Amino acid sequence: MNYFIYASYVALLFCLTTCFLHFLRLIRLGAPKDLSDKSGNISAGVLYSNTSAMLPNQKESAYKHLPTFTAGVIFHIGTFLAFFSFLFLILDVIIPYKASFFLLQYNIISLFIALCLWIGTFIGIGLLIKRLTYKQLRPFSNFDDYFSVSLNTLFQLVSAILFTIYAFSDYFSRYFNLKIFDFTFYAYYLVSAILFLYVPFSKMKHFIYYFSARYHLGFFYGRRGTWPPKKK
Repeated sequence: MNYFIYASYVALLFCLTTCFLHFLRLIRLGAPKDLSDKSGNISAGVLYSNTSAMLPNQKESAYKHLPTFTAGVIFHIGTFLAFFSFLFLILDVIIPYKASFFLLQYNIISLFIALCLWIGTFIGIGLLIKRLTYKQLRPFSNFDDYFSVSLNTLFQLVSAILFTIYAFSDYFSRYFNLKIFDFTFYAYYLVSAILFLYVPFSKMKHFIYYFSARYHLGFFYGRRGTWPPKKK
């Protein structure tokens, strides 16, 4: 099993290094070059771009699809929770069994994490089904759209199973063969490794470009006095 653990750590290092290089490239490109006359406040535009402009009622069509918008937000939260949970479990390598002991001792924390991840998993399945069956989405959906959502959903699923075992460790150890623990860890670290290796080549790296894109939008519309909108 150690091979799977170390493979996931190597994959994580590759992912973080590659994403950091993407980030450095964005920094090196610098601020937008705009020769138009300044008629607004760039700082206010950038602030608005990252706050109120992200609300569904300020978007072109998100306000018409609030359930899907909300589901997408929860799914993103689940993905980040699964990722930070993985980082927390790295403590088991740095300080042997520290994270596992903590999760086994405070079952309520494991249960809360597991519950959130199960919600994220079912939402991910729902979003994938909608993308597959909704004819308006199919024309501009490609392999990466399907695979990224599937991989993120699978990552949340194996994380949810792992933290459920932590939450009900006494029950599982009493009524189930201990091999279920080994199989869960195999699956967890294998899926994690695949996910981390795929991130730099997929749409999932948009979490890096998000900040750049919102800054550029705020810069452009803030400079022209369009953002934030004038109150009527």
